[in-house]
Amino acid sequence: MEKLIKLVALCCITLSLHTFAADKDGKFAVKGAGKQTCENFTKAHKNKTTDYYLYGGWVEGFISSYNQFQPNNFDITPWQTTELLLALLQQHCASNPEVKFLSATNALIKTLFPIRLSENSNFVKIQVGKSQSYYYQEIVFRAKERLKALGFISSDPHSPYSQEDAVAVEKFQKKIGITVTGILDQQTLASLFLKANSKK
Repeated sequence: MEKLIKLVALCCITLSLHTFAADKDGKFAVKGAGKQTCENFTKAHKNKTTDYYLYGGWVEGFISSYNQFQPNNFDITPWQTTELLLALLQQHCASNPEVKFLSATNALIKTLFPIRLSENSNFVKIQVGKSQSYYYQEIVFRAKERLKALGFISSDPHSPYSQEDAVAVEKFQKKIGITVTGILDQQTLASLFLKANSKK
């Protein structure tokens, strides 16, 4: 997981930072955690202070607003947890302590935009053993398409998630050296989508 986080952080660093214009000069008021520096966020992340969780809440609010106002976008983070997003931001901020947290978040969002969910998708429940999780159906289809392209499954990617798919996920997880669960967890999805996206 650490390698994946560093990989995405590198993508963030190489992307130009952008802001959303508001007044005629392109300026707007930044509230809350967005005004803080990356250095402050890194300290909060390291010590897991109350402020760290406030950063998480701010990121969730930022993403919700982004989803509402960004054209051709339904969910910019259709499978990424807040925990993963904060870990990615921490890696970026560690190398850019003077950057504002808003700018770091913008850079991450720009990195994730190509793998966003552009339209609404139904949720589906996937159960593997005693574990069950809910995903956007489109994300499951995309994951299966990646697994098929990599030679792990031969079935139709748009078919319901099956035991064969769980076995394919296990084989993929074993091959790349992560915990074998058969579940489309964060590490697995990051390996399927973020690594693949970085090579485009």
